[in-house]
Amino acid sequence: MSAEANKALVLGFLASWNRGDFGAMTCHWSPDMVHHTRTSTYGTAEVFGLISGFMRAFPDLKFEVDNIVADGEYVATRMTARATHRHDFMGLPATGKEITCTAMGLVRIVDGRIVEHWSLMDELYLMQQLHLVPDDYLSAMASS
Repeated sequence: MSAEANKALVLGFLASWNRGDFGAMTCHWSPDMVHHTRTSTYGTAEVFGLISGFMRAFPDLKFEVDNIVADGEYVATRMTARATHRHDFMGLPATGKEITCTAMGLVRIVDGRIVEHWSLMDELYLMQQLHLVPDDYLSAMASS
């Protein structure tokens, strides 16, 4: 596929996420898709559970694409995520707080499907907005 076609596939995946259409999201995945985070690697079934839990906690989660770049079978995105904490997340009961944070992703596309995905989210800032991390801690880290 061309770089433009790969970018369109990623944008389609994100549009389905923004609609909360989990079925359409999974149509973009290869059956043997692998998801990498900073701590672990997950198969398709595990990713389904992770995303379901996150979508339950933040049902209005939307990604706004700030940058998208494609090179061969790879597509990189920098996004702004916005959502409201409506249900339990990491043992924290719903706070009703609106959160905003940066997310970055890299996908590898083969035969029109996402076969690998790497993601990084500004988890520290997310936790600060939910009052799981003191404001002073994040401010001190930003100024050092």
